[in-house]
Amino acid sequence: MSSCYDGSFLCRDPTYPEFDNVAAAELRNPPVVDGIVNHSLFCTIVPHREEPILDLTHRDFLKGLSGKTGIYQLWNDFEHCTDHDTHTMVCVYVGKGLAEVRVNSHVKEKWRRGESTYVTFYECSNRIAKYLEQLFLDTYAFDLNNYENPGTKKLFAVWDNERHVLGTELNAVSARSKVNDLNDL
Repeated sequence: MSSCYDGSFLCRDPTYPEFDNVAAAELRNPPVVDGIVNHSLFCTIVPHREEPILDLTHRDFLKGLSGKTGIYQLWNDFEHCTDHDTHTMVCVYVGKGLAEVRVNSHVKEKWRRGESTYVTFYECSNRIAKYLEQLFLDTYAFDLNNYENPGTKKLFAVWDNERHVLGTELNAVSARSKVNDLNDL
């Protein structure tokens, strides 16, 4: 038997299909920032109040993230363009992981009572989320990211009035309420 083959790896013309096939599949169609921040499938306002709104707490607004992994952003209002009825948002935090758990902890630890925040979420594998999070941190400066954030530009999103006011989760949040009128939001 030859000494160059141990049964698991060839010393000539080695191949690495386990890695190469996954990388080719995952990186073939990379997401673009516009899709992640302006057109994500999950977008909601999270009110942060001592008392519930009707019978809803801030956790009810995050249930659509339950069990999902990906990258999320926390946003504040920056300005409202009345000419075009759009809202420019500034991203203050980017993170990755199990989104519902992570965003809930950020709302509890980093947000002042009485303020609302907006949350967007892009679902992807944990590996892609790690890459995207670091790319965001390397490119943009986020007020609430304290580590590994050498970026210098602010990340802005531009949402139409419907996305700003209703987000993508209002029907699901409304269904969680025992009260069927969310006009108090």
